[in-house]
Amino acid sequence: MRSPRSLLAAIVACALAACSGGHHPDGFAAGAKHGQALKDQTEDCRQCHGADLTGGEEVGCDGCHSGATPEAWRTDCTFCHGGVANDTGAPPRNLDGTDQVGPFPVHTIHVTGSSLAVAFDCKQCHTKAIDALSPGHIFDDTPGEAENDFGDGLSPQTAFALPDRTCSNNYCHGSGRGDDGEVAALAGSLACDSCHPVAVSGAPGWGVMSGLHGLHLGLPDVTCGECHQETTSDGVSIATLDLHVDGRRQVAFGGSVPAGFSFASANQSCTGACHGFDHAGLGWGFGGNFHPAGYAEPSVHGTDMELQRSDCRGCHGAELFGGQGPSCDSCHEAGWRDDCTYCHGGGLNDTGAPPQDLGSSNNNSAQSFVAHTKHVTQGVARAFDCVQCHSKPTDVMTAGHAFDPTPDAAEISMAAGLSPAGTYNGTGTCANVYCHGNGRQNGTYTDGLGPLSCNGCHPTGGLGGEHEKHINDENMTCNECHLQVAGSSTTIIAPTLHVDGQKQVQMEVTTITWNPGNRRCTGPCHGEDHGDEGW
Repeated sequence: MRSPRSLLAAIVACALAACSGGHHPDGFAAGAKHGQALKDQTEDCRQCHGADLTGGEEVGCDGCHSGATPEAWRTDCTFCHGGVANDTGAPPRNLDGTDQVGPFPVHTIHVTGSSLAVAFDCKQCHTKAIDALSPGHIFDDTPGEAENDFGDGLSPQTAFALPDRTCSNNYCHGSGRGDDGEVAALAGSLACDSCHPVAVSGAPGWGVMSGLHGLHLGLPDVTCGECHQETTSDGVSIATLDLHVDGRRQVAFGGSVPAGFSFASANQSCTGACHGFDHAGLGWGFGGNFHPAGYAEPSVHGTDMELQRSDCRGCHGAELFGGQGPSCDSCHEAGWRDDCTYCHGGGLNDTGAPPQDLGSSNNNSAQSFVAHTKHVTQGVARAFDCVQCHSKPTDVMTAGHAFDPTPDAAEISMAAGLSPAGTYNGTGTCANVYCHGNGRQNGTYTDGLGPLSCNGCHPTGGLGGEHEKHINDENMTCNECHLQVAGSSTTIIAPTLHVDGQKQVQMEVTTITWNPGNRRCTGPCHGEDHGDEGW
């Protein structure tokens, strides 16, 4: 005698065989056939098999599907959704039955977790079904589509768009300040700075963060772990996954923050001494009282900016037009941004070169480069522009100027000047320069050695051509061939034509001519007739 279970199986087999011979084609009883028709809604099984698929004119689904109980398949996500790569029910197996990577290949990383976040439940992105027949699940108006509904997750405002498969207005991939993230499904592996700025992002990145993040991260040796120790101890890895991307902001001090320093979440304020400043209930949002008394004085906050002891952009905006704190323009006089003397001095001259050095030092003899003033004011040569020795900025915020990786250092670049091959050793000596050479790129000079005479740069010997013969043997003076420039062999009458990168030749004796094209003289001079004589 057959058992009730085997008898039921036989009845089901007969019924399906009857169906196959009637409404359904041959082989339709195979899961790959009738299961696919169900998922694609090419057939509405409920018409024959009952509104809840427990049976109607034909048999119910529970009779054939395997599981701990006949109806277990209904709540087993992997029964339809895969489980080949993992047991979550997320693809790799797609609705079409294939195991290839589907239209959203990062399903698995979302539901199994990573080094950045925990495993998330389906409800973060979908209306999660209770069982196979939950409303809007198998039978709905969009066959073959997995609708996105973020309403029950961390990011209810998120939108998902095809065909590039991009999430936008998203908290999970945002800065942590709300639904401001955007990420594509094929974006690849993500790191901390893929979503929000990190300790090395710099002020332009920090400016999008809340409160005084920018100011703190601009301080030496401050990392994310100083204030978010439970979440990250080093700022580049997540210490506790449950506390990351969880919809909350955890504050827990560590690192160099002294014991006893506290944060009140109710009003977001800090109390205690840290990084050289006493916080007496200081609010995280800018309240006008962050800086100590007297900080508004230019000699105080100006020096901090020049030496980059504080990165003003964290509070006052990436271009200092205002952010958490006011715009610098609200106090500084109009035109300060492109006025060199505003930061660089002008006590001895109006060029913006020191005497006032970075850090507001007015001691000219103690300057890092004492001869600045000599270079930018006219003497035996014209007044030179900053571009001869520096990459000249257009204003205070030019890249590499006020804010760069080398605080309080004025980088040397002679590439745009008269001595593009010139070098500076950082301690006062220039080499391979035209300016202090004999008319070629071969000069060397050290700052602070005192005033130069004519032969300090181009002595009698080594000038090239017939110079030595004319000066030593015939006692000629410089002005006899360089009448426009020299008044004698020791005076310059036209500084703008001296050290200008050109060789001006004008004869004092009008009976002789100079051809600059072939560098030859023609005519009588100093008792000798030059018949197209080469130099």
